[in-house]
Amino acid sequence: MTTEPDLLAPEAEIPEVPEAAETPELPDIESEVPETELDPADVADLVPETPDAYAISLADGIGEIDADLNQRLHAAGFSNAQAQLVYDLAGEVLSPLLGDLDQAAQRATDRAALVAEFGGTESWKKLAPKIESWGKANLPETAFETLCQTADGVRAMHRMMAQNNEAALGKVEGGGGAENLRSDIRRKMNDPRYWRDREPTLVAEVQADFARLSSG
Repeated sequence: MTTEPDLLAPEAEIPEVPEAAETPELPDIESEVPETELDPADVADLVPETPDAYAISLADGIGEIDADLNQRLHAAGFSNAQAQLVYDLAGEVLSPLLGDLDQAAQRATDRAALVAEFGGTESWKKLAPKIESWGKANLPETAFETLCQTADGVRAMHRMMAQNNEAALGKVEGGGGAENLRSDIRRKMNDPRYWRDREPTLVAEVQADFARLSSG
């Protein structure tokens, strides 16, 4: 005879199994490793791991970092500070040379413009000494030196020379050359380039006009 309960028998109560105690959560403790801060002086004395890791500050007009130079500096064991010194010395030498090249290029451009404007090489060779002689004889030295530096300045001297000849002719004919010169001075001094920007060429023109007025 079976001892197993049949399906019609009341279901025996199953004792409850106690829940397992919860394991308390442990706080996340990150192991913080303090960063080691290097003194800037120490960094400057270090040789970087690669040539492109040099920290270089370039002076104006030097251009870009030279990768081949950095390669050679790194191969020679140059530190950051030593590599920076190489670039600094290059800047001190090259900056004046670059400035001289720019100035020479501008002067060549201005000279070519004047030659073309005044009828070609042969005409300019004849006219240039006349402008120079007139300028030295009639203008303050500082005004003459300033006007000689640019094509606009030379044009201004040529214009003043022509006006001076016209004024001399006006004196003979009873004209008002001095009054015309005063009007020209007032016009130039009212120009913002004179009273606001103090443009050297225009300032020199005004100085030259005053000198012509006082000598006339």
